[in-house]
Amino acid sequence: MITRRSPVLWVFLLGLSLAMSLSAFAQGRRNQQQQQQQQQQAQAQQGVGPAAQTKDESDAFTTLQKEQAPDKKIELAEAFIAKYPNSDFIQYAQTFRLTGYSQLGKHKEAAAAAEQAIDATVKFGEKLVAKADADLKLSDKDKENLRKKDKNAAFLDKNSPQFQTFMSQAEQRILAFYQAIIQAYQQLNDAGKMMEWGEKALGFKPDDLNTLMMLSNVMAERPPTNEQEKATQMKRAEELANQAVTGLPAFLSGPDGANLPPAAKGELTSQAHYTLGLIYLHQKKFGPAEQEFLTALKSKANDPITYYRLGIAYVQDMKNDLAMDALGKSVFLKGVSEAGARDILKQLWVNKNKSEQGLDEYIQSAGAKIGP
Repeated sequence: MITRRSPVLWVFLLGLSLAMSLSAFAQGRRNQQQQQQQQQQAQAQQGVGPAAQTKDESDAFTTLQKEQAPDKKIELAEAFIAKYPNSDFIQYAQTFRLTGYSQLGKHKEAAAAAEQAIDATVKFGEKLVAKADADLKLSDKDKENLRKKDKNAAFLDKNSPQFQTFMSQAEQRILAFYQAIIQAYQQLNDAGKMMEWGEKALGFKPDDLNTLMMLSNVMAERPPTNEQEKATQMKRAEELANQAVTGLPAFLSGPDGANLPPAAKGELTSQAHYTLGLIYLHQKKFGPAEQEFLTALKSKANDPITYYRLGIAYVQDMKNDLAMDALGKSVFLKGVSEAGARDILKQLWVNKNKSEQGLDEYIQSAGAKIGP
């Protein structure tokens, strides 16, 4: 099966500013990790972030943080979770398990760890909200009395910048965990689970661009063989893809998009329109499919799979000359679509010219027309 692998996950993770970033752990960026630890400590001083209950717990988590070997990282994380089941740091220990299993290629275990990380993150958020609600009911005198008993007593305010920042980061972490689960099932070639968790991620945040793009792409690339099921899936995929295309300009002009290099912005734009084009192709809406593929190619002119899909759309739309041009470009660019594109192109060429003579020259000529 020829599929255009989605680049969305790494773009999403690149923009995250997490207290414990998956990408930082996976890549071992010590300086980024140090900055995140400093931010975490500042939040803890305000009573917002996680805090260790004992020195032993703090030392155990510090040892876990410093470990780089994935197998040892998993071992330490699981030992920490077993020894400190009520720790504020459980969500981060689960993150270490997730990244360790991912690095070892144990995708089923990684997905399970990500599920547990979501649960732990939600529970800690609920704990903070409950404390903030309780603190709101305290009078100034109550707070003064509590401070006399504990000079380090902190009171949470839902409207404080520290509280809102931490909760926003928690939401980002949860979304990253959902994406990690989807990616794990992608590695396991389990499209059903990918779509199941994609829908769960949208249930958590319906307008998340990354989830919209990833889920619609999976649905488009993995159509059911049953025609009725296929029609239902493509209808849902079309809804999600259109939502992604509509939301993409705002994302690219916003703070996350501003940090992306031009090539990444082009990749995202191309991916969104390619997915919508493929959905239209499955629905036999050939004109709209052709327009979406052409729009995708404006942002990424050297993508052989988009030319291949465009060529198929033209063939089914009885536009053989345009089909040959698109397929010629796909063959010229090589890649996984080369063999399929060459087979269809050869049939069209022979039907038109009664022989294969000149086909290779035509492919070179089509390739020369590809823009930068």
